[in-house]
Amino acid sequence: MNDIRPLIEDCCGWNRRTWADAVSFALSALPSDLSGKRVLEIGAGKYSCLAPVFAALGAEVTCSYYGQARHAIETGRLREVSRKYGITGITLREVDIHDFVGTYDIIVLKSVLGGICRGGDVAKMRSIVRGLVGHLSEDGVVLTFDNGHVGPFAKLNSLLGAGRNRWTYFRRAELDDVLAGYEHETRGFGFLNVGAARFALRRDVEALEAVNDAIHAVDSALLRLFGFRERAVYGTVIRNRAARAPAAAAVSSGKPLLSGGV
Repeated sequence: MNDIRPLIEDCCGWNRRTWADAVSFALSALPSDLSGKRVLEIGAGKYSCLAPVFAALGAEVTCSYYGQARHAIETGRLREVSRKYGITGITLREVDIHDFVGTYDIIVLKSVLGGICRGGDVAKMRSIVRGLVGHLSEDGVVLTFDNGHVGPFAKLNSLLGAGRNRWTYFRRAELDDVLAGYEHETRGFGFLNVGAARFALRRDVEALEAVNDAIHAVDSALLRLFGFRERAVYGTVIRNRAARAPAAAAVSSGKPLLSGGV
């Protein structure tokens, strides 16, 4: 995936390197050629949109948004990145995650579940995941990228970041608990969660990315040295297969269900 890494970073918006690490992890679980695959991105925004990544890999992509002006989405990150890399053929439409039709090979969500399941609403998250999996093809996957709960930054996020609107910053154990019935793999990335800085200032200040890139280098070094357990971003691959075999093995061996990653 190294050849499309710049594209992934451009699609991610702020804190692009940490989020791109999570996206690259998820893509490693997929074929490198997605020709013939149907992809639905749910919850694209003006400043962040992953649809071009999947279109570049050959997929038939629908980029969806909800509760925002169509003009804001089509003239934002989607258009900027598509023009830069010469990507075409992406369908844009409004989709309600609670009520949509169709079957897809890949459903993608970036920083969506935390906003829908505000206040740590785990029951709602279970319901949403169940609904999404119901729209997958036989071997389909849901790829979700979510903000992680990093203790030292929790107060900052509640004051300046999305946490001020009760946005959920997930702990790894919460994700594993919700997804215990599915074959899945979750991996965490980054520790220095500086996303709140983008909210405190103008989100379109590109100069912040130079700071974020430098912080990413420091972040990687800190993780190698100290191995913090908390992570700023989680990438999760959920397959359209119930974890029956892993569950049976876990019962007989006393081992936990497959969850993978760090």
